Amino acid sequence: MRALPILLSILLEIQFYVTGSQAEHQQSSSANNEVAKSSAGEDKGEDVIEGPIREVLAQSGSTANLPCKITEPGAGTITWMKRKNRRLLTVGKSTHSVDKRFVVIHSSTDWLLQIRVVTVQDEGIYECQITSHPVQRNFVRLKITEAYSIIPGAPDLHVKQGSSLRLECQLKAAAESPLYVFWYRQGHMINYDEEPGVKVELTKNGSILMVNKTKPSHGGNYTCAPSNAKPAYVMVHVIEEEEKPAAMHGGDRRNLGPAILASNFLVSLLAAVSWRIPSFTSLYPT
Repeated sequence: MRALPILLSILLEIQFYVTGSQAEHQQSSSANNEVAKSSAGEDKGEDVIEGPIREVLAQSGSTANLPCKITEPGAGTITWMKRKNRRLLTVGKSTHSVDKRFVVIHSSTDWLLQIRVVTVQDEGIYECQITSHPVQRNFVRLKITEAYSIIPGAPDLHVKQGSSLRLECQLKAAAESPLYVFWYRQGHMINYDEEPGVKVELTKNGSILMVNKTKPSHGGNYTCAPSNAKPAYVMVHVIEEEEKPAAMHGGDRRNLGPAILASNFLVSLLAAVSWRIPSFTSLYPT
């Protein structure tokens, strides 16, 4: 009989142990879930940008300037970072990144981030942070455009020999004017040839090539190559002037001028009727 109370006591202790372990496991799981939710919330909060975002458009291969203006000079250390990968770019006036294309241009209240030779991979949101109290943040979204050029009339343009030729190279999706536009004919640059009657003029959005009087030698494949945009092409066909009418040298009568036709018609008419007119000797015989 004594064995029964001892057995019951052991069973109760086992039950209490199992119950306590389950409770501890539930508490631990609840704590882990709270930490996970908190972390997720923090990550989500980091992606949320509070405040205005300034837009900057730059052209691929050019220099992008991202502004950052502070209200109080000397308020704290200024840093630049890219939001997407939390990449620290600059600290104060020094470049922290191994990519030396990132440079800070500082003047009193301006801490401009300059990115040289930008590419499409540089697109994104950048943060300028001032370690003041409270912390100040400025955001800039950089967009990259890839410019290209067109020549109206392409791919084939026909021009009559002796008439004027005007080719215009127009830049599209460009954020800035080109430094130069080179023109090529059949692969040969013609900007500095000083060919008589040929003129190249640089415009704000491209370039214009003009030929006063076209010759057969002006035909061929033309290329305009701006300094900051993809090139464009056009094939120019010079239609040679027609040969002199064959009738001018005894050929087809259909090509004769109106005056010559009238004169020939009159001669033919007189010849046709002359045989009907009696001669004076027949009218007055001797």
